[in-house]
Amino acid sequence: MYDKVKMWAIRTRATPDISKFLDKAKDQIDHATGEVTTFGCLEGLKVSIFTGGVSIIGSLSKYLYPNNIYPLDRHSTAEAVEKLSDSLHWNMAGAKITGLEFGTQFVMRHKPEEYLKKLGDMPRLQRYHFEAGTLYYKPKGKQQLKVFIFYDKKADAEVKGIKLPEGFGNANLLKYEMRFNQRLPQQIGVPEITASTLSDNDFYRQMVKRYQESYFSISKQNQIKTNVMNEIKTVSDAFNVLVARLINQSDQTQIVEFIEELKEARIFEDRKNYTRLKKKIQEVATKAEISISDELIKELDNEIKNVGAYV
Repeated sequence: MYDKVKMWAIRTRATPDISKFLDKAKDQIDHATGEVTTFGCLEGLKVSIFTGGVSIIGSLSKYLYPNNIYPLDRHSTAEAVEKLSDSLHWNMAGAKITGLEFGTQFVMRHKPEEYLKKLGDMPRLQRYHFEAGTLYYKPKGKQQLKVFIFYDKKADAEVKGIKLPEGFGNANLLKYEMRFNQRLPQQIGVPEITASTLSDNDFYRQMVKRYQESYFSISKQNQIKTNVMNEIKTVSDAFNVLVARLINQSDQTQIVEFIEELKEARIFEDRKNYTRLKKKIQEVATKAEISISDELIKELDNEIKNVGAYV
């Protein structure tokens, strides 16, 4: 389930000259320091050779296969690292991983956007639904240590001019991935992460578990059935149940946008009131003793659960 990675390998006197193995290698001279940096490509991977080390950025899946529709498990990741080492004539197993994307796509019954509407808030991250077919969960501010993203993989491939494999032309492809951009050891809770770590069984299991737990931490919007019909005695009772139903069936984007409008208009002097409002909405939503009956959420839940079936 690995895709794009960022690697950093330290250069020593024993490091071979790998520039001759690159496509379209070009030197760039820093006239202030005299340092020469070489930029090139290797089957889609961007390779930059600095005095102190080598940076490699790109999709290991595309490097090993024609496209990244088929994500890499730990075994195929080991194959990709071995292929990279052979191509550069340099053992890359010890290269540090400084950026990592982990995820896969699912063939769904309906269009991806229909599922995105059902996904609500994720703890400690902001929900951003900028455009149809793409949903982000990420921190506020410039420092984007980790980002979770759901998107229409087929639409993404069309925009990038990527031809999908035969059989996927009419498929509804929903991709869900985790992106770790910095400080990976601290975020994932390991001493260090190297290229060889990616094929380690325990580490791979840990990544799958985090992938699943992150998804299930997201609140879901469901088509619901109310279990308190026998308890409705007054107009007020019926009104509260109706509001609870509407909240649970609504697109979370509308609720988030409403709260953002309140913030922009500076309705409350105390910013804690926005958090209180969000909690109030959640409290009201639970008053109807709702039972879930949403087939789309059940379908997506099952896909995420099945990710760990063959670890």
